[in-house]
Amino acid sequence: MIKNVSISQFKYLVLAMIICVFSNLRGQTLYALKIDRNIRLEAKEITAQYQPRLVMGVDQALEFQSTVAKYLVKKRAVEQDSNLSPKAKYDLLKRLSSLETSDMVDVLESYRWQEYIRIKAQIQPIPETFEYEENLIARE
Repeated sequence: MIKNVSISQFKYLVLAMIICVFSNLRGQTLYALKIDRNIRLEAKEITAQYQPRLVMGVDQALEFQSTVAKYLVKKRAVEQDSNLSPKAKYDLLKRLSSLETSDMVDVLESYRWQEYIRIKAQIQPIPETFEYEENLIARE
């Protein structure tokens, strides 16, 4: 293993590892705290819409629901951010949807994940919150 490490270097390494672990847990806890009753209910309803097509077991459905809830918190934060333009909101919501889809790889088997991708746009569409306006320049 590591042979020539001084005590101070070892302490520094252990401290760095502890900081990494706690910062990761803090980030996860932040989302857990923001998941309120309404988010949990909405995540449960969304999971129920997928269930007939994905036929998940109880544990898998709970993990699916938890992942949906985590992304609902992020989605609400984007939707409520008044500093973002409508196009920026749409772009962020689209990105979050992609990240959610990627995270579902860890929750669903490949055949269920393929079906999830196929039906996601019907169950969880990304609302277009902006109208595209072209910059038209009048030329003489």
